[in-house]
Amino acid sequence: MRFVLLSAITAVAVWLVTFLPLGVEVTGGDAGPWARIGVFLLVGAVMAAANLILKPVVDALALPIKILTLGLFSLVVSWFMLWVTAWLTTLVPWAELTIGAFWETLGAALLISICTAVLSAVVPGARR
Repeated sequence: MRFVLLSAITAVAVWLVTFLPLGVEVTGGDAGPWARIGVFLLVGAVMAAANLILKPVVDALALPIKILTLGLFSLVVSWFMLWVTAWLTTLVPWAELTIGAFWETLGAALLISICTAVLSAVVPGARR
């Protein structure tokens, strides 16, 4: 149940970032508003799964670089998770997350992380 809640929170964060000119765009779900919500929930679920499964491994591998950069490399790890999500959604024919240039998308990854953290703190049951 926690994964579903985390997926919905991530979907809301991605939805909020798509309104900003940061090069993040979600395509698909043209059949109606419920299909569009389903597309955002799919993107949120893929991103939440990538953050739960892949991010601890990438964090462990990037630990020396994080120490050298005093933690700033965490932004690049967040960007990489967004890139992995965009790549995985290209495998789905009816939904796709597209990202733009590196610096724009780095800002988008930062905002998605902040929105997800704030919403996880506010929504009951989202944290352990």
